[in-house]
Amino acid sequence: MSKAKSPKDILSRMKAVTTRERKPAGESAATAPAPEGLEPAPEAPKKKVRITVDLDPEMHRFLKVYAAERGMKVSEVVRGLILNLQQSRS
Repeated sequence: MSKAKSPKDILSRMKAVTTRERKPAGESAATAPAPEGLEPAPEAPKKKVRITVDLDPEMHRFLKVYAAERGMKVSEVVRGLILNLQQSRS
C-alpha cells in the first residue's frame, strides 16, 4: 500500500490537473490533440457510471471553492484527479 500523501501533495496535484488546457465545449477526446509527451487517452465509454462519495463538510467546501475559483464543476475536478492517478500508475 502506498504512503499517505500530505494535504500539500494533494493540492499540488490538483493544481497540476486543473491548470491543464481545457478542451472547448463539444470537442471530443478523439479530436483533441494530446498534450506534449502524452499519448491520447482511449475514447471514453458513452455510458457514464454515477458514484457517491461522503465527504467531511470542510473537504466538501474546499472542493467546491477550488472548482469555483477555476470556473470548473466539482465533477470535472474529480475526473481530472482520477485521470491523473491513472497516468501516474503507467
